[in-house]
Amino acid sequence: MAIDKADLVLHEGIVFGHPESDSVAIIDGEILAHGKFAELKSMVGPRTHLLKMAGRTVIPGFIDSHLHFMEGAAASTGLTIKSRTINDLLPELRVAAAKTPPGNWLRAFGCDEALMRDGRGPTREELDQAVPKNPLRLRHSTLHGSWLNSRAIAAFGLENPDFKPPDGAMVFTDATGQATGLVVGMEEWITSRLPLVTAAETEARARIYSRDLAAAGVTAFTDTSPRNDAAQVELFGKLSASRSICQRIGVMIGFEHLKSVPEASAAGRATGISIAGAKFIPRGAYEAKALAREVRYAVSMNLDCAFHATEVEELDAALGAIEATQQELGPENADRVAFRIEHGGLIPPNFLSWLRATKAWVVSNPGFIYYRGVKYAGEPGLIPYLYRLKTLREEGIPLAAGSDAPVTPAKPLAAISAAMTRTALEGYSLSPIEKLDLQQAFALFTTSAARLARLRAGAIEPGKLADLVILAKDPVAAKPAELMNVPVDITLVGGRIVYERGRPTIAHSDSADLHSGQ
Repeated sequence: MAIDKADLVLHEGIVFGHPESDSVAIIDGEILAHGKFAELKSMVGPRTHLLKMAGRTVIPGFIDSHLHFMEGAAASTGLTIKSRTINDLLPELRVAAAKTPPGNWLRAFGCDEALMRDGRGPTREELDQAVPKNPLRLRHSTLHGSWLNSRAIAAFGLENPDFKPPDGAMVFTDATGQATGLVVGMEEWITSRLPLVTAAETEARARIYSRDLAAAGVTAFTDTSPRNDAAQVELFGKLSASRSICQRIGVMIGFEHLKSVPEASAAGRATGISIAGAKFIPRGAYEAKALAREVRYAVSMNLDCAFHATEVEELDAALGAIEATQQELGPENADRVAFRIEHGGLIPPNFLSWLRATKAWVVSNPGFIYYRGVKYAGEPGLIPYLYRLKTLREEGIPLAAGSDAPVTPAKPLAAISAAMTRTALEGYSLSPIEKLDLQQAFALFTTSAARLARLRAGAIEPGKLADLVILAKDPVAAKPAELMNVPVDITLVGGRIVYERGRPTIAHSDSADLHSGQ
């Protein structure tokens, strides 16, 4: 009986989840076998590449179940604000403006008044002083609002007598009726009126951000941006085909673009992009009848349904829509599609049985505990219900996780660490009763995430996709707080190395010999 010869064998290391193994054999982009190297030698042929792990650990690649790729790509290649005070923020903007030709738009990302030590965001006057010669858009780190200076306000005509904000949007004004610079709920409206990003710039951004994701061990992601339509699916397909994006891609279609699903599905089939479902987000608040109608339409097209729910009111509306839809489907069709609660920021005890009854997934963001913990520390009454993990798991509610990048960095190891420690960047402990152990926390980004995405990945088993990551240190041996600093040495998607720490980006091409370390 002929024995398949592997394309690649990772050997002499630690295989996560399989203490009896030290090697993994890969063929045609899938895992052929794992075991002791001596047992796999029969699978080594003249064309087999050998990659010596030298005691390092191979783990399943991470699947980010909720991020915003294009926004993350824009943020990673532009000005990302890291300041936590207004006095530090304004010089950052001033330096960036000095490098931008007068009149050109300055785009920045990452400010959040809840994380600022001043307890507020910048004023219009402060932004005008820091950026006097350029229209400025400073995006809120939640992606739901922006700060604009006077030049940007004038460019958009926000103070014109005939201006009417889009439905659900707010232009904040002072006592005199003048715009303060903060606008909420107008993100798509603003983006559509900014100078177009060229195709070349889009591709360059995508390459850089995809490499950032690979450097964090991300091998697949679901883009949950509500603006996604057939054109966005086609764009993702082009970026994937050119290998500007090296991860496996799932795209959710925004609820306002559900009519484009047939075209989006066709574009996805042509380019290997998965249509991951429909994304619902409130226009200020969910409107029950409209939401129910949109959900029924999505389910009629066999789309999974994902609901933005950071507040209790949003969770209530989402579960109501899910329950009504399931009753219409009947028990024989109840499992036809998956329902997802995105974020699940606050889940009080009285919602647990309802969640369990609907069989809805909760796609949590444990990284918020670490990166945004200071925002929650001042609300002790809410902390017990904040980004719950252990309680949901014990209730039998299926869990996966995402970074919501660029709201928080797309770094699964940091989120896994937060799920295990429940400790914020500033040292606050936030509901430690919700801690997970290592295997449970890893599952959020591996086995459970793969099940939700319907990917043959997330575990090191024969027949699974060879989406793998080699870590410099065994995560089992690391302390939970140390996990976020464990380096990713190599990332593979379908058995192909897409990232190798220390190797120049230019070497990552089809013709480059990346199977080093023999």
